[in-house]
Amino acid sequence: MEKGTLFALSRLAAGQCGLFSAAQAYALGIGHASLYRAVQSGRLVRLGRSVYRFPGVPVTEWDECIAAALAAGPGAVLSHSSAALIHRFEYGAKGGVDSQAELTVFRRQHKVSGAFVHRVALPLRPEDEVSRFGVKVTSPARTLVDLVGRLGPALTAKLLDEGLVKRRWSVKAVESALLRRPCNLAGRRHLVTLLADRGESSTADSMLEVRAFRALRLLPRFEVHHVVEVDGRIYVLDAAWPAQRVAAEVDGRAHRVTSREAFDRDRRKINALGAAGWKLAHLTSVMSDKEMRDAVRKLLALC
Repeated sequence: MEKGTLFALSRLAAGQCGLFSAAQAYALGIGHASLYRAVQSGRLVRLGRSVYRFPGVPVTEWDECIAAALAAGPGAVLSHSSAALIHRFEYGAKGGVDSQAELTVFRRQHKVSGAFVHRVALPLRPEDEVSRFGVKVTSPARTLVDLVGRLGPALTAKLLDEGLVKRRWSVKAVESALLRRPCNLAGRRHLVTLLADRGESSTADSMLEVRAFRALRLLPRFEVHHVVEVDGRIYVLDAAWPAQRVAAEVDGRAHRVTSREAFDRDRRKINALGAAGWKLAHLTSVMSDKEMRDAVRKLLALC
């Protein structure tokens, strides 16, 4: 194997966790005999029938998934639990089919030893795929939709909300991905209900905000992340009823471990808004949903 060819192969593998397939090597003009000799001399490590690794490359948690996708070829897409692992979902990355790598393909000829293959009638749409580590992976939104039947109602809701908070997906993106799945998809009805319950206008910045916004929805309609200017300074209120000059600030753990500068800035905000006639309710994680509503309701009753 020539040094120039080996360098080209190493550059290709660098973007694939140090792995490459025999097909990729063949495309660079490296034949089976050269690969065999490289393995025998220790310059390469063979992982399976058609996947190789450069020695000394650190092993990662994604290697098994990447190897399965490379072995399957360009028509295969990592999906379900494998995609959840790569996207670092808190839920759904475990519990795959016999803990195997999972792939979605639309061609019958794909057979991958050690991987579970999901076959679909049509190839995935471009918006349902992303590229990670040199292979195709279902998009975060498509991965969520694929997993709803396994997660169950509680975990589906939690994963959906966490993804919205982290801007991993939008309600619209998940709805779009769901439209491209079968009508009898397990968990579909529950996910539709969850999506209908979450408006794009109430995008939260934390899980505590998600909970607070949901609790406050029983009160008169409010604005999320309302912007107000006081004495030339711009302040953002987590939830606000501008006509009544009432607002709710969601105080999570970050407020207890904040820097002195941030603490001073927060107090300046409170004083400025108070001087401008705003009444603030501070909502914390120890408060029940009813306590959150009551804190705001009392301020609204004063107006």
